[in-house]
Amino acid sequence: MNEIAASRLCRSSQRLSYMNILNLGYRSTNYYALDVKGGKLLVDCGWPGMFPEFLAVFRRKGVAAEEIRYILVTHFHMDHAGAVQELKNRGAKLILMESQVGFPNSMADFLRPKNLGFAEIREDDNVKLKFSESRAFLAGLGLEGEIIPTPGHSDDSVTLILDEGFAFTGDLPPRFLVAEEDRVTRESWDRIYAHKITRIFPAHGGDGTKGN
Repeated sequence: MNEIAASRLCRSSQRLSYMNILNLGYRSTNYYALDVKGGKLLVDCGWPGMFPEFLAVFRRKGVAAEEIRYILVTHFHMDHAGAVQELKNRGAKLILMESQVGFPNSMADFLRPKNLGFAEIREDDNVKLKFSESRAFLAGLGLEGEIIPTPGHSDDSVTLILDEGFAFTGDLPPRFLVAEEDRVTRESWDRIYAHKITRIFPAHGGDGTKGN
């Protein structure tokens, strides 16, 4: 490794240590916990009916479920929002973006007949947030960044952008795989890269905390 590469790796490691981003993922899905004032913000939140397995990951990583102050779901599919209500029962609050209102109920309608042990998400006690309000809200948590709409994988998909240059993109298809005619997804990536992005944290595959 040359000196320039080593220097970059060192700076990257320092940033990640400062941010203290933990991957609490299991069963092929990444769930990222970020330090905020008074606890942690969790990006995406478990599979339905598997909360004990999720808690086991928490314990292995040295995190208590009660440390999660807020949950941001990148989109309401069962591998991203399956354990939301169980964490809410432990004191977490769900951030529900303006484009996501109604989607927790739609997911519940889909999962109810499957008998997976899904705890349906209450919609009357969530933090409903407009995109234009997200920067001020995150600043109150000690994070510099914003939440932006990034439809493509689903209509309710959102991305958390940190001014550090980090983007938590959920299931948005990788940019190089997006078909030329898929204007919606391409525009979402354009919206992401309107920011100075240095690292992508996807929900599946490469773990951004390891530099992929």
